[in-house]
Amino acid sequence: MTLAVLGRPLLSRIAALAILAALIVLFCGGPLAAYCDLIADNNDALTVKSAMLQRYRALAGDNSPSPGPSTPAPAVPALLYPDMPESQASALLQETVKNAAAAARAQVQGLQVLRGEAEGGATKIGVRVRASGDMASLRSLIYAIETARPVLYPDNLQIQSHATSPDAAPGALDFQLEVSGFKTEPRS
Repeated sequence: MTLAVLGRPLLSRIAALAILAALIVLFCGGPLAAYCDLIADNNDALTVKSAMLQRYRALAGDNSPSPGPSTPAPAVPALLYPDMPESQASALLQETVKNAAAAARAQVQGLQVLRGEAEGGATKIGVRVRASGDMASLRSLIYAIETARPVLYPDNLQIQSHATSPDAAPGALDFQLEVSGFKTEPRS
């Protein structure tokens, strides 16, 4: 009688271990295997893209090795104008605004350089733009200014329409806005 009592706990423990082993096998065959496959696929894609980068660098004539962990990443487009005289930074700002206006099909009637202001380690430079065009050209100009690098800020927009009556077709608009950018202060 004691052997029969001792056999049942042993049998239930073996059954529990068998169920645990089956669950481990199912886990390793299911989600864990899928995760390992995903990692392998991503590693293969990364290897292919790395080889493509090396080919592009070779075509461009840049034989430098790919940046490693110790090499700093390439610089992102500057958010500020570099350390240069304020007159040069203003000239660059004017050129940027003129090119944006030309791309937006807005006719620039005048540019006025605004006085620079020192603000928290940077100098604010700005221009006042007087231009004309339709609503689409104004929208394109503002979008081009807001997405330019170094970062530019449109401000104080004033719009005047030449429509003689409310029923008249939309015509040319005269608009004026101030565009500001920032340049770094010289290091002391």
